[in-house]
Amino acid sequence: MRGYVAIAVLLVACGAPPDAPPPLPDAASVAIDQAVTDHVEGTIAGQPFTALDVRFRIRDGAAARVDLWLADAAIERCGLAQPRSGTRVWLRFADVTSLAPGSYVQNGAEDDVVEAHYERAIGRRFEEIHRARTQIEIATASVTLITGRVRTCFADAAGSCVGGHFRATPCWSRVDGRTLREPPGLDDHALEPRGTP
Repeated sequence: MRGYVAIAVLLVACGAPPDAPPPLPDAASVAIDQAVTDHVEGTIAGQPFTALDVRFRIRDGAAARVDLWLADAAIERCGLAQPRSGTRVWLRFADVTSLAPGSYVQNGAEDDVVEAHYERAIGRRFEEIHRARTQIEIATASVTLITGRVRTCFADAAGSCVGGHFRATPCWSRVDGRTLREPPGLDDHALEPRGTP
């Protein structure tokens, strides 16, 4: 008899639908005219967020892309896999190695040109949200500087949204062979060519 009860409980548990993920934010929430501050700010998971460091990284090859990283702390040893803390918003442009001035939109479709997600450190793990709506305007783009403004809202329980103007500088990385010889202290700025804004 116990066996039948256990099977019945298991069948009920397996048939229970999982909690539905939060819906995508309304398209009006990412209207670019809401991106009025001179830096990207807002809230992530109910906590204030201000982008104190904004970088971009270009990858070529089979997984070509341009990533924009908006972080609430200085990004050190950029491009290297290492433990990090804080919160970071990612904007990814797939299948390209450069950006042209213009408007880009993420609506949750498979063919979106840009996609956004955030990750935030909680102790020794990261919470990640990968569903969002985004509107981004690229004003200028070169190998040393990308400027523009962005508004992105995430499909999370807290209704996270950030927006504002940004100036992104390159993520020079040692793994890209940026320098042959590094100075004592492995200073990140030693990787940047002279004249970088």
